[in-house]
Amino acid sequence: MDLENMKCNSKDKIFHNKCKFCGKDLKPIGLDYLYANIPLSSIEYERCDCKQSKIYWNEMDFKEEIQKKRKHFEQMIRQFYIQNHISNRIQDYELENFIITENNKKEVEIAKDFTQKCINKNQKNGLIITGKSGTGKTHLATAILNKLTEKYMLVLMGRLILLLDVIKDTFKDFSSKEKDIIELYSKVDMLIIDDLGTERISSWALEKLYTIIENRNENKLPIIVTTRFDKESLLERFYQSEDEELAEAVIEKLYHFCYGIELKKYYEYEKEKVSISDQTKY
Repeated sequence: MDLENMKCNSKDKIFHNKCKFCGKDLKPIGLDYLYANIPLSSIEYERCDCKQSKIYWNEMDFKEEIQKKRKHFEQMIRQFYIQNHISNRIQDYELENFIITENNKKEVEIAKDFTQKCINKNQKNGLIITGKSGTGKTHLATAILNKLTEKYMLVLMGRLILLLDVIKDTFKDFSSKEKDIIELYSKVDMLIIDDLGTERISSWALEKLYTIIENRNENKLPIIVTTRFDKESLLERFYQSEDEELAEAVIEKLYHFCYGIELKKYYEYEKEKVSISDQTKY
């Protein structure tokens, strides 16, 4: 509401507002006159039907809808973390306290660059972090999460089984719908799937995973996946769904959408250096 263009007739206390684009008089909605105890800011006026006004209000309505959606997403993420007791476990992981050594220095720099591009809204691809247990995959992914949330970005992190359980809950809870959960996973600023491949996966789960990856790819929103399995081993795990065609489609979509880094333990890194050194002797 443009208060500068508002006029008041002191005789009958009828307030008028003018369109800031064409100057047309606009009437209050639902009010013929203003009571003394009603603040000016609470008065809503009719919208002008001129072209510029329509464009303006379409943009305002779109922004308002986006804000409502983000607030709804925030509530859903908060509920997910509370139900799965995640919040307390992730708050201490930071990029600054990730132990950097010769065997992971390059990978950490790639992760930092990935994070900064996400903050700058120009990171369209995802990141797959592989490595054996204890190499810091979850720490690194969670550190990225914390860095992004510092910038007020919406980030959802969980194991695939937990994410899919939320979808399954909609089958018995009519207050939420599957499409709303899929929309959350597809449109949140960052989705992190932790330890992919550790659970036995069904064809239904693969179908949902494919949809989420495809949607995020179309929305140009990145995803992070941590896994202890390489591409071939992960495919073998997905074959357990007994839908080999879908398993292959998910793997191809995931690895086409994401680039990868591998975290190694120190002894693996030293062994690899020795192997390379031996090869150069011949």
